[in-house]
Amino acid sequence: MRRFRLALLIALGIALPALAAPTVYPLTIENGPHTLTFEKAPERAVTFNGHATELMLALGLADRMVGTAYMNHPVLESLKAKYDTIPVLAEQSPSLEVVLGVEPDFAFGRLSAFRDTAVAPVPVLQELGIEAYAVTGTLIKSATMEDVYLDIANLGAIFDVNDEAEALIETLREEIAEVTAVIEGVEEPVTVMVYDSGTDAIYTTGKALQTHLIELAGGINVFADLDETWANVSWEEAVAKAPQVIVINDYGRVSAEEKISFLKSNPALATIPAIAHERFVVMPLPSAFEGVRNPDAVRTLARGFYPELFR
Repeated sequence: MRRFRLALLIALGIALPALAAPTVYPLTIENGPHTLTFEKAPERAVTFNGHATELMLALGLADRMVGTAYMNHPVLESLKAKYDTIPVLAEQSPSLEVVLGVEPDFAFGRLSAFRDTAVAPVPVLQELGIEAYAVTGTLIKSATMEDVYLDIANLGAIFDVNDEAEALIETLREEIAEVTAVIEGVEEPVTVMVYDSGTDAIYTTGKALQTHLIELAGGINVFADLDETWANVSWEEAVAKAPQVIVINDYGRVSAEEKISFLKSNPALATIPAIAHERFVVMPLPSAFEGVRNPDAVRTLARGFYPELFR
């Protein structure tokens, strides 16, 4: 797409935008507690987790990917043709032996992939000649879209696809800006609680990217002050917070409709305004994770918070 735009500008005689400088190797990238060093652009990458895979595909890196894993949701239709060319190493987390079998020189995924209980810790992979980059939002608390853009820019530098990275960042910014422009005049943000799962308690989001997405959509997460990115809260705490809207994270075997029915059937929650007025917003969980779906998350949330502004 970027190359097409440049060709069109040339044909129209319009001044070209400045191109990003090419990567100069060796390149050093700081990723949480780890320092990654690249003597050249990786040629055999593996990805773990759907949103990480989609991000790589969106940057046009399918020809440098030798394996994916843990795609627990269908890939975006626009990326499916590219995705189908890449071997699937495992439905969930692959073993280290399976990963080594495709001889990768780079790995990208959530922090949970780089543990002893999953593929392997980053230092172990580095000793094996594999530089491993963890999604920044899984390394920190209170992640924002700026952390998503940082990951995209870093991937652009690592693979020397800086123009593509800049173009993708610009696209995501523009799509989110289109939504925020519609809700710009809202004076009092709605109060929001995320219901991810749970029957004895509510598993909800605190200092995670989803809280920032809610803010971009004109809402306030009533549990934004939790110490963790994700945590359990009691029914009593939920009632006391009195959220006006409940966001239902849609994924897995329990459908969004079943989750809503469960919340409505619990008499202890009947006084919560969101339940009393049946104000639920269903959001596909993949949209809450760092990646190319984040503008869709903001759009879905804003439409649910302020439907009258999007008619």
